[in-house]
Amino acid sequence: MSLEKVAEQDGREVWLAVLDRPEDAADWAGTARPRGGILAYLDGWSAAELDRFCAEALKLAPSEAAFAGAAAAEARAALARKAPGLASTVRGGEPLDESVWYMFFASYEPDPATRRQPPLIVAFRAGDPRAEEFRRLAARFPAAMNEVLERE
Repeated sequence: MSLEKVAEQDGREVWLAVLDRPEDAADWAGTARPRGGILAYLDGWSAAELDRFCAEALKLAPSEAAFAGAAAAEARAALARKAPGLASTVRGGEPLDESVWYMFFASYEPDPATRRQPPLIVAFRAGDPRAEEFRRLAARFPAAMNEVLERE
């Protein structure tokens, strides 16, 4: 598993997580601050693996989660079983940059101690080519987010 900060805009950190197994999400708590958003692409995992991922990701106390890709609806259902009150969405077939834009600009309460917005973690399974697409997007994050606005 890897977790790396790939962008920061207006004090908000954006992290890329590449997961080898569902339990890798437990390692986020040691690096990324709590209460952030999670955007996850978990295609190919079984229902049991999605359940384990959600259990581990919830340890970071996210304020919102979104799922995209082929497993999005199943992943959201797994999350709802574990945390029925947590805001969550299925991002459907939107392009990656639009889903990232949606999650990045979601309204989160700033950390009372630091007054900074909590992080956004974008997670992919190992081998998912969208991870490299996201890495390229993150390298030019402000411009990429503005491009989404211009398309609207």
